[in-house]
Amino acid sequence: RKVEISNRSTFFDQTNRFHQHMITLRPASTTDATFIAEGIYAAFLIPEHSPHKQEWLKILTNVCEQPDTHYSYTNTIIAEYDGCNAGMMIAVDGRHYRQQRNNMYPQLKNIFDLVFGSDWEKMEDEAQSGEFYIDSLSVSPNYQGKGIGSQLIRHAIQRAQQLSIPRVTLAVEPNNPAKRLYTNLGFHFDHPIVIFNDTYHLYSLEIPNVD
Repeated sequence: RKVEISNRSTFFDQTNRFHQHMITLRPASTTDATFIAEGIYAAFLIPEHSPHKQEWLKILTNVCEQPDTHYSYTNTIIAEYDGCNAGMMIAVDGRHYRQQRNNMYPQLKNIFDLVFGSDWEKMEDEAQSGEFYIDSLSVSPNYQGKGIGSQLIRHAIQRAQQLSIPRVTLAVEPNNPAKRLYTNLGFHFDHPIVIFNDTYHLYSLEIPNVD
């Protein structure tokens, strides 16, 4: 079901007419698989005009349609802005991380080999049991700066509380300005982590009253 976010975005346009916008969050379904795949593709920082784009989006979409993969729609929340898909977040229970990753990676091996090199298979686990891991968060360019990313992260924190998971984690590039958003929401730097051959900073937030 959709989760209506209480705070609205309001402004006056050039004709002084009052406008009000609503952000809603909802669990993804299989029909969102293409939108999820596009967000993941963007997160990989693959050039927009790559000759492989359509082929890889098709493979990613297939992975997102499956219920038991790391990038599955079942792990995804969609953010809508005035009824239009505006952002998405993939967040997973660390207990299921290894199994879901193993279900997914063989299907994406050709993509990962080309983008990240063959050593990506040696990377350490991004999530552990007892963690709710925000793997991917993407907001479409036309909807950035409207508080959608903050609402998605707050939703992940609430979801961890509901599941009695004591810790929320995420990984971010060391120079990414988004770190300010995470620290404003209560996250703190935990330790460096190597993901796809690059060093990231793992940030974490402890959930109070969860053992």
